[in-house]
Amino acid sequence: MGTSEHTEISSAIDTRLARIERELTAARRDAVRWRTGTIIVGAVALAGGLVAATQVARVEDVIRVRRLEVVGEGDKVVMLAQAGETGGQLDVWSKGGANVVRMSAGTDGGDLAIWNLVGKPVGGLFATPIGGRVEIGDVDGTTLATFARGEEGGALVLNGSGNNASSLRAEAGAGGAVISMRRPGGELGMLAGVAQGASVLSMRNQAGKEIVFAGGAEDQTGTLRIADASGNECAAFLAVGGGHLTLKDGAGAVAVSLASAGAGKGGAIEVLNGSGAAAILMDTKEEGGGRFMVGTATGAPAFMAEANGSAGTLAVYLQERRVAAIGGSKTGGLMNLLDANGQAIVVAGAAVDGDGGAISVRNSRGVQIGRLGVDAAGAGEMAVYNASATMKKIIEAPTTPAK
Repeated sequence: MGTSEHTEISSAIDTRLARIERELTAARRDAVRWRTGTIIVGAVALAGGLVAATQVARVEDVIRVRRLEVVGEGDKVVMLAQAGETGGQLDVWSKGGANVVRMSAGTDGGDLAIWNLVGKPVGGLFATPIGGRVEIGDVDGTTLATFARGEEGGALVLNGSGNNASSLRAEAGAGGAVISMRRPGGELGMLAGVAQGASVLSMRNQAGKEIVFAGGAEDQTGTLRIADASGNECAAFLAVGGGHLTLKDGAGAVAVSLASAGAGKGGAIEVLNGSGAAAILMDTKEEGGGRFMVGTATGAPAFMAEANGSAGTLAVYLQERRVAAIGGSKTGGLMNLLDANGQAIVVAGAAVDGDGGAISVRNSRGVQIGRLGVDAAGAGEMAVYNASATMKKIIEAPTTPAK
């Protein structure tokens, strides 16, 4: 091979080597550009993700809508907030689709209503023109309890469950407080109340007749009255000068009276007849002794028993005049028989001038005309006097002849 051939071969090799080096250099530049682009795209994607994440976590200060619905399973609305005719309104539904709660703005203020699953109202809280009102309902929607601001203050109404139920109402105010209980038909059964300085309790039967009345008067004394089924007063207990109990007949007339005569004065019992006259009277006298009287149909005394000091007296009366009396005296027992004018005509008792008894017979003028007694020796003695008691005849007991 000559020099020229060697030179040509070397030149061809050098050319290929230069071309290969250029291709490698270009490939390296492409690789650098690809890596740089990948980094830039990744950075941009990361920045975009961060921006998106920042936008999801952001809290809005104000959300304004005309209607807001919250849906649950099956896209059923379970809560709804909207504007009503009188203001805002929020409704809540159960899973089964029943509207169970409504909170809204009413014409007088706030309004909260609660229904059961069958749509019956069972609770409520409302604002009224004079205050507030709370209601509790039965399963069928009928109102069982109401607590509200009444005419003068708080008022409470309780109703029994069902159609045949009783009710209770309580109300308080500046003037006092009242509790009333009514029967299923609405008839008043019991009433209790207090007012300034007085109080009252009234019970009525099914016919509406007041059968029990208890009250406190303004003078701070008490009264209790009991009536029969027709409302006629049968008994009354009053606090007048002490205790005072009266029992009445079916027509309202007093039959028995039991009363205090006052502080330190004892008591009295009076039994009246159908005409209102005293048939029996028991009381205490001023000095503290007892007295018992049996009266006639007109109330006049027929028999009288009483204590006089340390002794007792039993008297019989005729037309309000005493005609007989038995009593105790300093010397013993004493009996008087009197005429219709009240003049003693027979006096019997322990002798004052002798050791024994004595009987004195007197005329209508009270002059002694006969005497049966005991002489100084203890023997019997009888004396008969003239009408003026100026002359007498004595009959003495026989004596034993001297031996």
